[in-house]
Amino acid sequence: MTASNKPRTVRKQRRLMADAVREKKREEILAVAEALFFERGYAQTTVADIVDALGVTKPYLYYYFNGKDDLFEQLCWRASVACLTAMHTEAGDARPASARLQDGLHRLAAANLRHFRAGTFAYREAGALAPPFQARLRAMARVFHRELRDLLEQARDEGSVEFGNLTLTSHAIGSVVGFMYTWYKPGGPIAQDDMADEITRILMNIAGFRQQPVKRRARAGRKKAKE
Repeated sequence: MTASNKPRTVRKQRRLMADAVREKKREEILAVAEALFFERGYAQTTVADIVDALGVTKPYLYYYFNGKDDLFEQLCWRASVACLTAMHTEAGDARPASARLQDGLHRLAAANLRHFRAGTFAYREAGALAPPFQARLRAMARVFHRELRDLLEQARDEGSVEFGNLTLTSHAIGSVVGFMYTWYKPGGPIAQDDMADEITRILMNIAGFRQQPVKRRARAGRKKAKE
């Protein structure tokens, strides 16, 4: 390293350290706010409650966030993105649909466990969110359900799952993880990774997963190939 490059490197290291400290403080604020919003609800949680729980002042919080609305929306968005993009697969993924479905359901289970508090804000506290923000969430939810249904149909066509109504099956899968907040408690007897694995097995069972794929007959209404 030349003498001229050393000051630049030192400045970069200091900037990275400062960014890391800033991010750590932001995450501490978000964690406390998330717990209070989940336990008390948005309306019953004030900025004063959050700073009291943190042991800091209001200016400290406002240095990192614009206020209660900003905190709530950031928590809601981060959780929603993690959960509602879980079923996305790349166009070039050539694996069997059942493997892509299983991976997506595992990502969905893991994301809902990780964000089991904030993941509920979009539907339990929708009134606290601005209409444009709600519209973005609804658009993302529509993509999620479309991608889930597409994977379910592809897996059924290849004979690896068997279920009846596609829409009911999709909503049943979403309900299992969507209502996880009513019973899940971190630090229980089952480790989070093991719970994600078990929930994935349950979701695959809802989809009618078969260990050995079976050849499906053409469904009614599907045009027969011309001879």
